[in-house]
Amino acid sequence: MMKRATAVFMALLCGGAAAAEQAGSVFGSAEKSAGAMIGIFYDLKQNQRRQPVKVNYLQTLGEFLDSGWDENVLSRFFRGTKPVYATDVFIPTMSAGAAPEAFDLKDVVQPMSWFVIYKAQVSPPEDGTYRFVGASDDVMAVGVNGRTVLVSHYMGTANTSKWRQQDPKENTKAWAGELRRGDWFEAKKDQPIDLDILIGEYPGNIFAAWLLIEKKGATYPMVDDRYGRQIALPVFQVKPRQITPKENDPPFTTDGVPWTCHQ
Repeated sequence: MMKRATAVFMALLCGGAAAAEQAGSVFGSAEKSAGAMIGIFYDLKQNQRRQPVKVNYLQTLGEFLDSGWDENVLSRFFRGTKPVYATDVFIPTMSAGAAPEAFDLKDVVQPMSWFVIYKAQVSPPEDGTYRFVGASDDVMAVGVNGRTVLVSHYMGTANTSKWRQQDPKENTKAWAGELRRGDWFEAKKDQPIDLDILIGEYPGNIFAAWLLIEKKGATYPMVDDRYGRQIALPVFQVKPRQITPKENDPPFTTDGVPWTCHQ
């Protein structure tokens, strides 16, 4: 397993930091929670001294992913000091301003050109070959042990990283364009992998993100929605949470066994 996280992130992984004080949200809870992913907020419009910076948002995203998810690429940008703790990344369509508000940054960060990066060391409920499936308005990426295994942006938003989907024909139609399928990877029960999940908003109007998981060889239910008959995959979770479907949500199920988040 690769050890890429900085000392700060390692101290915070899986609920290992003091709780922030603001209330929880669909982005995660401010309260410390053992066995949860930690989410950190980045604003690409300003530096840590709150001075404005100009940057190509999508190009910077590509550079970060191609660096092996090296946080040093983002060190020149403002980073929130209060993390959130999340058990999944399944965020219905809402105002993009909900993200900075969830990190207690409503009066500090405008709701455009931001990233949230969730980090954890996780293992599956059983040995197998897995892939992540997801979509976002505007950007989403997933890294396993420092290697990008999924990039799934909104509609025609450019993917500036080197990652390319193997078989686009497998995608599931969704409000935000398509749920793209990532690269297959091997994972074993009780053997942690380093997991990074990035979501972000570019223009600052509305936001949504949905991340699911698929196991090779498993059978999943088919459901009818506005786009026809489609597969309903499990939401990727590290703790069980019932999710009430919202109008624009893609097909999903919460019947899957959660992955384990390791301390």
